[in-house]
Amino acid sequence: MVGLSAALLASTIAAPGAVLAQDAGMVDPMKCAGATVNIALVAGERDELGLLDKEAEIEAATGVNLEISTEALGDLNASNNQNLEAPESSVDIMHMIGFTVAQMVGADLMEPLQPYLDDPTKTPADYDFADFPAGQLEYTGYFDVANGQFGGDTLYLIPGIHSGSVLLFYRSDLLGGEGQPAVPTTWAEYLAAAEALTTDEIAGSAMVGANDWSNFFVDWYTRFITTGGQLTTGDKNDGTLQANLDSPEGIAALQNMIDLLPFSPAAVSSYTFTDALDAFSVGKVAMWPAWATIAGALFGPDSGVADKVAVAQVPADDGNPRAIRGGWGLGIPKNLSQERKDCAWHILTMITSKDFEKYQVMTYQTDPNRLSTAADAEVVAALPYIPEAVKAIETAQILETANLPANFEMVALIAEQINLALVGSQDAATAMANAQAAVTDVLKRDGHQK
Repeated sequence: MVGLSAALLASTIAAPGAVLAQDAGMVDPMKCAGATVNIALVAGERDELGLLDKEAEIEAATGVNLEISTEALGDLNASNNQNLEAPESSVDIMHMIGFTVAQMVGADLMEPLQPYLDDPTKTPADYDFADFPAGQLEYTGYFDVANGQFGGDTLYLIPGIHSGSVLLFYRSDLLGGEGQPAVPTTWAEYLAAAEALTTDEIAGSAMVGANDWSNFFVDWYTRFITTGGQLTTGDKNDGTLQANLDSPEGIAALQNMIDLLPFSPAAVSSYTFTDALDAFSVGKVAMWPAWATIAGALFGPDSGVADKVAVAQVPADDGNPRAIRGGWGLGIPKNLSQERKDCAWHILTMITSKDFEKYQVMTYQTDPNRLSTAADAEVVAALPYIPEAVKAIETAQILETANLPANFEMVALIAEQINLALVGSQDAATAMANAQAAVTDVLKRDGHQK
């Protein structure tokens, strides 16, 4: 596996304004002139913003009409499934979160991309596929359809438009200085620091407390794995797969979240990711474990705390800071004409190029997919959180259930129980017992548990 940290020694890339500056080689830039390419992206994660900025430039250089749409995550997942099952997809370039790859790519409904990548008449000479790290390609690139596993030899997706994992964002004027609480390295220290930092004006901590996927992905799962939890045991293929949600580690992870409620914003049990980001951005929160690619906006021009925010790896009771592997892939549905597939690839290489990614990261603070972006001195100088974000990506852990088609269904069931505990309807043990029962029903239904 190629390490991102080693890439920090690599050379820098071209200036961000020249999105189409790559050497096309044998590629005819106007080969799809007059065609329309529909690109459907997730809303709320700023991925579409760089593309909208460069839309006119790409259209002028290619003669292609771009149709760019965004949908909230749940709606996008549903739309992707509908398009893949239709006689012909209305979307040419599909945005797919890693947690749904097993469901969508695993159903053998996406176009294998290696033939396009290997064809010098279709892929620019300096596209540099080796610039994508192996860990991200394993998750949002290659998939073994026959065995339902990440990795394998068949390329279905190109990582994009962002990757990412979880970092601890904190106020550097409140934490880590002389006479201040230390930056926490365990969850007990985190709880103590949150209590010490809470005032009438500032909450010591924030979380995604709503009935939202991220209350599981970010808040619960990070605590769970860094205190020794293992989400599943057994094998999905022989009917022995079991969840461990109601384990001591599972209950303790939720209890830590409950214990933080007095030191969190009053409405935190209804907080989505956007609510937590907004509260931190206006100076109402001191600490927050968050998706780095979204919370990177705290370093942007619209943040009220850009000069006061710092980052660290998440706390870890086991001494091994790590969190969930996130990120997205871009792919081409199989149920398109060959002409539409070729034009989709033509645009896909542009919006996953080195120059486009640097523009996107520099302008909208999203986490990089390419090694060269992470290594770029200009990027790191402008966005000082990037080295820590890169480190988090290197150590990130693929969710144990991500290779199950029903993964998102199970996560939604768990998130509901977490939220019910945070609003006070049940205690941590009851919540995790209910989550365990709900997930076990799904595993049995799908033949993964006898």
